[in-house]
Formats: sequence, C-alpha cells, structure tokens
Amino acid sequence: MPLVTLQPHPAQSVTAGLSLLDVSEDLGHPLESDCGGVAACNACRVRVISGAQNLSPRSAEEVPFLDDEQQRLGCQAIVLGHVVVRPEPGL
Repeated sequence: MPLVTLQPHPAQSVTAGLSLLDVSEDLGHPLESDCGGVAACNACRVRVISGAQNLSPRSAEEVPFLDDEQQRLGCQAIVLGHVVVRPEPGL
C-alpha cells in the first residue's frame, strides 16, 4: 500500500488507484472541492513535494488550473505509490 503524506499531517497508508481528493477524505483531512471533483476549479490544488512519478499523468482538464510543474489537482491525480503533497488551493 502506498504512503501518502498530506502535509502537515503524518504519512498514512492508502489504497492505490484513488485520487488525492478521495484519499484526503479517507485520511480525515479533506481537500476543498468547489466543483465536486470534476476539474472545473482549483480548490483541491496541491503542491507535490516528492513522488510526482507516483501519480497518474496530468490530465488535459487540470492543466489550465496549474501554475507550475509541481502542482496537481487532487481530483485528477491518482495515487500509484508514495507521495508527499501540501494543499495549495487557488484563489
């Protein structure tokens, strides 16, 4: 099982194949989601501190909401392995 660290909280084991948005809810530290997880806002945006290679590739829908290569939308980033992220919602 992958470990996900949703800073500032400690790492926890999660089920692979879930989005960071779903994982955050399962861990009890839910990310915001104004659009309900359909990549239509940037409320669930996170900064990937480490483990970017352990997330699914970026979707075309999320790219317009990202400011740089280290950001992902939690609703679009599927956990495949260990990752450390920090919430960084857009304005």
